[in-house]
Amino acid sequence: MKKLLGIVVLGLLLSGNAYADSYLSDEKCASLAGEANTNYSARIIINKCRWQRDVMFSFNYDEDLKCAIKSGKAKTEYAAQKIYRDCW
Repeated sequence: MKKLLGIVVLGLLLSGNAYADSYLSDEKCASLAGEANTNYSARIIINKCRWQRDVMFSFNYDEDLKCAIKSGKAKTEYAAQKIYRDCW
């Protein structure tokens, strides 16, 4: 139990404001955009990814980037646009 608590505390410390100036790398953004099924989603992911702080886990991404990634799973441009708009 102590190990689990230590891991949680360490994760919170590392994801805090200590690394506020550290953003996702271009390579990581390109990797996320490369998984998108449409050009629309890839563009949105790149645009939102530029301002995303580097976090330890993907569930810590900003809501904008999460919505962009969710729209990247759509198979058509129209569906991707609808998913991104409705995500808010």
